[in-house]
Amino acid sequence: MNAIVPAFGCTSGNLAFEDALDRVLGLADGRLPVERVAVADCIGRVLAEPVTARLDLPGFDQSAMDGYAVRSAALIPGAMVPMTGRTTAGEAPGHLLPGGTHRILTGAPLPAGADAVIAQEYVHRNGDLIHLTAVPPPGTNVRRRGEDIAVGAELIWAGTRLDWRHVTVLAGQGIATVAVRRRPRIALLSSGRELRSAGTRLATGQIHDSNLPMLTALLTAWGASVRPAPVVADDAASMQATLRAATADTDLVVTTAGISVGDEDHVRAALHALGGDLAVLKVAMKPGKPLAAGRLGGAVFIGLPGNPQAALAGAFAFIRPLLARLGGSAVPVPLRGHAGFDLHRRPGRAEFIATRLTQRGACIWAERAGPDGSGRLAPLLVATGFAFLPASTTDVRQGDLLPILPFMPNGMPGGIARGTPSGIMPETESCHA
Repeated sequence: MNAIVPAFGCTSGNLAFEDALDRVLGLADGRLPVERVAVADCIGRVLAEPVTARLDLPGFDQSAMDGYAVRSAALIPGAMVPMTGRTTAGEAPGHLLPGGTHRILTGAPLPAGADAVIAQEYVHRNGDLIHLTAVPPPGTNVRRRGEDIAVGAELIWAGTRLDWRHVTVLAGQGIATVAVRRRPRIALLSSGRELRSAGTRLATGQIHDSNLPMLTALLTAWGASVRPAPVVADDAASMQATLRAATADTDLVVTTAGISVGDEDHVRAALHALGGDLAVLKVAMKPGKPLAAGRLGGAVFIGLPGNPQAALAGAFAFIRPLLARLGGSAVPVPLRGHAGFDLHRRPGRAEFIATRLTQRGACIWAERAGPDGSGRLAPLLVATGFAFLPASTTDVRQGDLLPILPFMPNGMPGGIARGTPSGIMPETESCHA
C-alpha cells in the first residue's frame, strides 16, 4: 500500500461549501498518467498534449462546385469557348489551355492557369463548346489551399475533452493516435442493510438500490472507468474487506451512505482500520450536508450521502471538479438561467435545486422539477439540471438570474418542453416572466 497522505481533520459546525470544495480538490496531488490511443477510441478522453495542424486544409486549390474552370481575364461574356480538359476529385491537377475552359468536379484540384470556376448551371454546353453568359471574378467557387486550416495552427488545446467534432478534425489531418489522460478508475460502493439489487425480491423494510446504478451511469458519462461493487452488508468486517479490494488499482473510491455516526455506519471505522485518513465534514449545503473525504492508500476517498438527490448533488459539487483536476481539464462553466419559481430562504447554505430547463425565445428558464425531498426519484425524470444558489443568496423571485449546472453537456437533453428548441441560445438580461 502506498504511503498515507494526510487529509484534514473533522470539523465542528458547518463548513462553507467553497471551503469543502477546496479541501476535496486538495486531495488530487497529481494528474492521471498519459497514454496514446487511436482517434477512434478517444471520445470522452482528455487531451494531454496540444494538437497542431500538420496539413493545410484544403491541401490544394480546389473547386467548390461542379462546373468549368476558367481564367477570368481571358474571357468575354457571350463568347463560345472550347472545353479543353477534364479533372475529377482524386486526380492530379490538369492544365488550362489558353482561351479554353476545363471541365471540373467538386473537390477536384484547380488546373494550372485557372482562377475561377463557373457553376455548370450558369453555362450552356453544345458538345465541346461552352457558351458563357457571364464572366466570374477571380476566386469564384474556388477553395484556396489552407483557407480552412493552415499548417502550424493550434487546433485543440491540452485539457480538452474530446468529442465527435475533434475526431472529425483529427481524421482530416491524417492523425491516427493522440496523447490523452488515462481514464480515472473509480471503485463504487453502496452500503445499507435495507438495500437490495434490482431483480431481487424485497422483504418488508427493504428497497432497491438506485445510487449505485445512478452513479455508475453518471461517472461513466464523465469519462471514468467505473467498477461497481455489490451492495455491502452493514457490518464492519464486510465493509473492511470491500474497501480493501476497492483500493486495488484505483484512483478514486466513492461510497454512498454509512458515513455518519449511527450504529450501522461502518465506513469510517473500516477505513481507519485499513490505515486510511478520513474526515467527515458537515458542509453548509442542501441537499448533501454530510461528506467524507480523505485518502486510502493511493486512492482518493469520497463518501456521499445515501439519499439519491443528495448523492447526485455531491457528485456534481465535488466529484466532477475532482475528476477535472485529475484529468487536467476545466470544469464546465455554469449556464445563466432565469428562475421559473419563487423561493423564500434564509442565507447560510449553498443549495442545489433540481430544475427543468426550458427555452423561451433567447432565454433559458429553470423551473422546479418537483417538490423538495432528497429521497425523491420522480423529479429526476424531468430534471435537466441543478439551479445553484450560493450561501449568500436570499429569496429567489421569478426571473432572477441563477447559475445552472446542466445534467447534459448542452444543457437541454430530450426531457425539455415540447416545441422548445434543443440548442442553448445566448443568454440575455432582457428576459421577462
